[in-house]
Parts: sequence; structure tokens; C-alpha cells
Amino acid sequence: MKAIQAAYLVVALSVMLLTLPGCGGPSDQPELGQVTGTVTFDGAPLSGIVVVFQPDDGRPARGRTDADGKYELTYIRSTRGTKIGHNRVEIAPSEEDADEEPSEAEADPDGRAPTRPKKFKSNKPRIPARYNIKSELEADVQPGENTFDFDLTSKA
Repeated sequence: MKAIQAAYLVVALSVMLLTLPGCGGPSDQPELGQVTGTVTFDGAPLSGIVVVFQPDDGRPARGRTDADGKYELTYIRSTRGTKIGHNRVEIAPSEEDADEEPSEAEADPDGRAPTRPKKFKSNKPRIPARYNIKSELEADVQPGENTFDFDLTSKA
């Protein structure tokens, strides 16, 4: 008798577990558009630069340019793309390009690091604020494939 009750209990628990929502439920991720493009500065490709698309609301997406100035945006982890709609675009040097250790000439006489902000490596051009912290760049991302090329100039 106890064996039959135990079998009914196992079957009932199995049915309940199978009907519970799992990890494959609806995602809270917004609809994304795939974004690629090229970034140049005064006509030359920019490599190792971070491109950030900031939607009007929600998570930004970012990508890094390769040696040819080409980038592809990543929304989160390995998910490619960015939120569709209006995006403010920022283009700036990567913080990985900042000098971590000061040179001997930059160090204080007692050997401590200076207290001034990080200096970016001199092989990268200085990107004007109108392209990064005070960006004037915008993009209207559509569903599907999008290409946004940015030709930055040093002149105002």
C-alpha cells in the first residue's frame, strides 16, 4: 500500500516540476539591431578605439575598432547588437591604452606616482570632446543589419 502511495507521490511531483516555468522563459532583452562600421580620423583608420551606442533608455552597447578601424557592437557578453531606435554615439580611446606606470621623468622625486590624470599613449590621436564626452554623434538603429561609419576630423 505504501509503495502505491509513493508511486502516486512521485508522479504528482514529476508533473508539478514539468509545469513550472524554466530558464527558457521570455527574455527581458530588448529587440536588437546588428551594428558594424568603420571609424576614421582625418581619413586614417582608428584602431583600438571604443565605440559606445547609448540608447535613450537602457543598456549601452560597445565595440572596439580593429587595425582597419572596423567595429561590431556587443550588447552583453556574446550577444551582438544594440537596442533599436535613437542612440547617442561616443567614440573614445580605450582605458586599456592609458599608461599604467609613469615614466621616471613623470614620477615625483621620492618615486611616487604623480597625482594627475592618466595620460594616453602618444601613438593615438587626441579625439575631440565633440565625439566622446560631449558627443554630437547620433545613430538611428533599425531591426536587422546596420552600418554606421564615422569619419572624425580634428578640425572643428
